[in-house]
Amino acid sequence: MRLAYLYSRYPVISQTFCDTEMLALERLGFSIEIGSIHPPLVSLRHEHAARLKAPIYYAPPQHILRIREKQAKADGSWPAELVGQHVQKYGRVFKAAQRARNALYFADLFVRHRIEHCHVHFANRAAHTGLFLKKMTGITFSVSAHGQDFMVDLGNDELLREIFSEAEFVATETDYSIKLLQERCPESADKIHRVYNGMDLSSIFPGERKGSPGSTTILSVGRLVPFKGFEVLIEACAELDRRKLAFRCEIVGDGPLREKLEAAILHHRLGTRVQLCGSLSQESVFAKMQECDIFALASVTDENGASDVFPTVILEAMAVARPVVSTRLAGIPESVVDGSTGLLVPPGDSPALADALDKLVRDSAMRSSFGVAGR
Repeated sequence: MRLAYLYSRYPVISQTFCDTEMLALERLGFSIEIGSIHPPLVSLRHEHAARLKAPIYYAPPQHILRIREKQAKADGSWPAELVGQHVQKYGRVFKAAQRARNALYFADLFVRHRIEHCHVHFANRAAHTGLFLKKMTGITFSVSAHGQDFMVDLGNDELLREIFSEAEFVATETDYSIKLLQERCPESADKIHRVYNGMDLSSIFPGERKGSPGSTTILSVGRLVPFKGFEVLIEACAELDRRKLAFRCEIVGDGPLREKLEAAILHHRLGTRVQLCGSLSQESVFAKMQECDIFALASVTDENGASDVFPTVILEAMAVARPVVSTRLAGIPESVVDGSTGLLVPPGDSPALADALDKLVRDSAMRSSFGVAGR
């Protein structure tokens, strides 16, 4: 079977689970092509991307696709009725004509390349395009729904229900997500399946801690956005500093909150304790994990209702045999066993987060036990 993957934007450095999945399919002998509506925003590439054989095709800019739209209207291949239905049902804000233009490009490409099925990561505008693609060509599609995509980004449960109704199947990462999706899309409940993100353990090795002696290193990784909870982590680090514990905290990632987090570090006088490391490649992130003692992710729900659901970086830390401190949020308790592979605290509770980190900073035997159990 010839498969295509369709993304709104590819690659995105925080979405390593997409690459892991495609690499696994290629190892199983599948031929894959990648379609992306938008080009990447940054030049950083993870090292594993070089192992992907799949070619990547980017949709042209909209002003080019409008020329193709005129041609399609002239030759009768423009889906005027479908566009009209979606404008009427969902309003112009959902850009049905733009979805059709993108679908027209990928329809030409995928038909020429004899693609039989298209999988879409994220129930967002790419999934909307996948629906148009099926209507225009008959090429089936499926969807991986993650969290923020269907909770916030798509913005319309009726459209979500239509996408799921047309999809061959829907994969989601957690039992938590299955419940949410089945409540929103009850007519498609039997086609929604939980598929945990996996790790290729053949290329990830546990190792002895390589950090500096005499101080405990806490590592956190993620986009600098509100629902990652980095402000809460910095507040917890301020409490650890007041307790005179020997520690340092490294935060890997970049995003819109960088200046605000820098100000918080300055406010709490944590310049020698907390470092913002910026975005790093996956190989460099794994090196940081080998050097750390504790992995922490203080996930919360933001004001728009978005949150982490099943952070892949937690699995990566567990694969490197590092204890995890995180929050009882969404699907995180499905990966971290509280008191066995790590410690979980209420979201947004910086004193509780500080207490959990304190326990692990003081107890190297507990760190080692949790790390081994996590692996």
